[in-house]
Amino acid sequence: MTIIVPISQFRQNIATYIEKAKNGHTVILKDEKKDQQLVQLVSKKKFNPDAFGRALKAASGVFSAKNHPEWRTKSDVIKWVQQTRKASDRNF
Repeated sequence: MTIIVPISQFRQNIATYIEKAKNGHTVILKDEKKDQQLVQLVSKKKFNPDAFGRALKAASGVFSAKNHPEWRTKSDVIKWVQQTRKASDRNF
């Protein structure tokens, strides 16, 4: 949930809004006079090794030489990367 709060209200209830940010909410501080959003408080995401392991297992086997023949050997991968980068640098 996103909560937009005027700075003066945030100052008066700082502990409450920090707790809301810790619980996963997004708290945005707004300057009412200038009608601008100044700061966004979000909680820091924590590394979950179990979820990471499950994601790796789910993604295993997605990329293979069978699915991507352009990545068969190391030299093929280097060639593909160089061509892709050159194509990305073009200006239209």
